Amino acid sequence: MPPNITIAEMAASHLPQVLEIERLSFPTPWTPGLFLHELKLPFSRVRVAHSNGDGYGALVGYVCWWLVAHEAHILNLAVHPDYRRRGVAGTFVDLVVTDATQQNAECVTLEVRRDNLPARELYHRFGFNECGVRRNYYGRGDDAVIMTRLLDGTLSVPRG
Repeated sequence: MPPNITIAEMAASHLPQVLEIERLSFPTPWTPGLFLHELKLPFSRVRVAHSNGDGYGALVGYVCWWLVAHEAHILNLAVHPDYRRRGVAGTFVDLVVTDATQQNAECVTLEVRRDNLPARELYHRFGFNECGVRRNYYGRGDDAVIMTRLLDGTLSVPRG
């Protein structure tokens, strides 16, 4: 974990800062209602990162994932532009993989914009492989790459 970063469960009070990061990160940001809905779902996990290490500093990023049956699925992960390339996103990915492993999940999956090369590179570093494409997932002409990491000790998924 990067120095002076603390991870905590997201609360409704974090919403303004989360929405600002969401707006700075994505062309079609989630609405406040989507985040609040995730906080109520028993299989949804939402965590935030604070910058000063005590849980009260500036909120610098968040991750939302589901743990359903034997799969973890990352729905949303973003880091404030001022804190990118400092290990925060990697900390979140590691958190999800660790949680999934502890809960005996078989894999972690996600979708990422085809043109989001920094994110795709990050997931590759954590053992994710590209295993498909969802055409127009983010809108017309905006495809998603499906990425998966198996948790049985292998780091790849067969293509096909």
